[in-house]
Amino acid sequence: MKKVTFLLAALIIGGMMLTGCKKDNPTNNDNNNTPETPTQTTKSVVYKVDNTFQTGDINTGQVTTHTVSPCFHYSFSYKDADGKMVEVTDATLPWTKEISVNVPFEAKIEGKVTYNEADLPEQVEYARIALINGEGEKSGYSTSKADFIEWIATHPEKLNYSKTKTIQ
Repeated sequence: MKKVTFLLAALIIGGMMLTGCKKDNPTNNDNNNTPETPTQTTKSVVYKVDNTFQTGDINTGQVTTHTVSPCFHYSFSYKDADGKMVEVTDATLPWTKEISVNVPFEAKIEGKVTYNEADLPEQVEYARIALINGEGEKSGYSTSKADFIEWIATHPEKLNYSKTKTIQ
């Protein structure tokens, strides 16, 4: 009888040990060293440097579209998808560049306008239009050559432009 009791006790203890063991979930396994990678979301970024602007009153419908005088030269840099600044020298306007980026992303475009005073026409059409996804600086001026020269002498910073936008 002792042998049967011993055998029965061994089987019960063995059964409890087997059923008491918990299998490790592979995703919670301490030995599993592969980290979960977050899913990346991508969005488009459209950089644009334009050469047309409007003056007048949109409400009355009396709007004039102006094209920048060809004497102006636009050079700028924009941030590419890798976060590096890419230089564009003496761009032909309108200029557009579309890239796909992982978000969040800080898009940036900055530049400088140059000109030769002797090349200015008598009626100057000047604009700084640097856009990121349709937003940014949209300023244009239509004025005489003499007034433009005087204005730029007083406001040389108007030859520079910069726009930064966080893309979410």
